[in-house]
Amino acid sequence: MADLGLDLKVEREEFSEDIPEDRVINSSPAGGGRISPDGTVEVTISKGKERYIIPTLQGLKIEIAERLINDNKLVVGEVIEEFSSEFPKGFIMRSSPVAGERIKRDSQVTLYISKGIEQIGISSYQGKSGEQALNELTEAGFDVETKYVFSEDLPIGAVVSQLPRTGDIDKGSVITLTVSKGSEFVFIPNLFSLTQAMAVDTLKDLDLKVIIKKVGDKKIKVVTNISPKVGERVKRGSTVTITVG
Repeated sequence: MADLGLDLKVEREEFSEDIPEDRVINSSPAGGGRISPDGTVEVTISKGKERYIIPTLQGLKIEIAERLINDNKLVVGEVIEEFSSEFPKGFIMRSSPVAGERIKRDSQVTLYISKGIEQIGISSYQGKSGEQALNELTEAGFDVETKYVFSEDLPIGAVVSQLPRTGDIDKGSVITLTVSKGSEFVFIPNLFSLTQAMAVDTLKDLDLKVIIKKVGDKKIKVVTNISPKVGERVKRGSTVTITVG
């Protein structure tokens, strides 16, 4: 403009979606117009596209987040509640668009708010299959620990007790199942005429210890005596003496 003997005056700056930053949007007079030799051309300069940064909202209460969003010339859009084990109830987990993204003025920001830890109701599995309880509780999102005890009332594999027992429990909590190993007692089986190997295997299957007494010089020895007697009720882990000959 100086080469033409004209003055240039920046009348104002404004945002533009089309004209790059620091470029002229329009002038007065417009291009091709007439002006006196020492006149002044007034121009409007582009500030570029109007964009505002999404603030960091994670971990804030919604009231504070709304204020920050409005201060950044944006508006709160949809508020979506989701369960979370990481964020307390009522706190923001994330936003969409995400923090740091630049978006147009008055654009909506979706907020995802924690509903806290999801709670799931459980019923009693006492007397039911331990395997069924394990599968259902694991599928529901619980961690399951299993302990085994002898029970005179419940068969092998049945649930003797559980902790917590019933009610609404935080998803991801640990539930302890106590499962029956069956009776602590067994009955001495009839082992007479069985070979030593067969008799020993039978007793070990019943969690019994074995002492073997050998008599005679037969090549193939069979059971000739048992102590305690056949049919007697003994604790698992007890010792049974068999005589083979």
